[in-house]
Amino acid sequence: MFVTVVSRALVVDCDRDSDSAGQPCEHAVAAVLAARDAGISWTSMAVSRAADTDGDEDRLVAEAAASLTRAELVRLVVTQAAEDRLFEARVLQRAGRLGPADAGELARLRALVRHTGRIPDSNDRWELHDLLDAGRDMLAELEIVAVRPASAGFVDVVEDAVGVWDKLAGYLLDAWDAYDTDESGEVADALAALHLRLCEELRPDPIELGQRLAALVGSADLDSCLDAPDSYTDLLGAEGFTAYHTALDR
Repeated sequence: MFVTVVSRALVVDCDRDSDSAGQPCEHAVAAVLAARDAGISWTSMAVSRAADTDGDEDRLVAEAAASLTRAELVRLVVTQAAEDRLFEARVLQRAGRLGPADAGELARLRALVRHTGRIPDSNDRWELHDLLDAGRDMLAELEIVAVRPASAGFVDVVEDAVGVWDKLAGYLLDAWDAYDTDESGEVADALAALHLRLCEELRPDPIELGQRLAALVGSADLDSCLDAPDSYTDLLGAEGFTAYHTALDR
């Protein structure tokens, strides 16, 4: 299926469904809604990017949704949720149906993080792309749980994931140089952003946060993916910065 915008009109080419009346099929509407939920901007092939506004995008989705009945919209959401666990989590969160991750969910994530970190030490044959794929899978699972309200336990898991990715970065470094690319930067940047967002939501004790950041940065063989302490300035304050540098210098 192909969905785009031409001259501010929705253009759909779907081999699974069609509508002779010109209305977008449910697959197209699902793609539009999922794209907007993921923060993807829709641009027109015939209109410059500067001419596109949030109002145009809102009107596009509103017109598409208005052509469907309530039952069709509900069915569309349910279908999309069955295919996309992140979308499902966002729907449940918006409806107030999600609480913090429980002990079972945290245990599952910890096991996944440990498994990812053990790939280079396993007896099985692996290639660099296996590390990148495993990192992306780990990140995807963390981002699904991150839709839930933040908890100290989940921050612990994310910090374990940061440590694992910092370790795997050493194996990937040569590949970045050889191909003049850093695909693993996607995972690193997303992990760093997730950790910062959780800390901003929970507002941990500045001294404890400084010490935890120092432990993560100090344990990395290379540079940590975390932008510490600069990105945490508002959270650390003077006491937190002092704790960070004191712990790092030990």
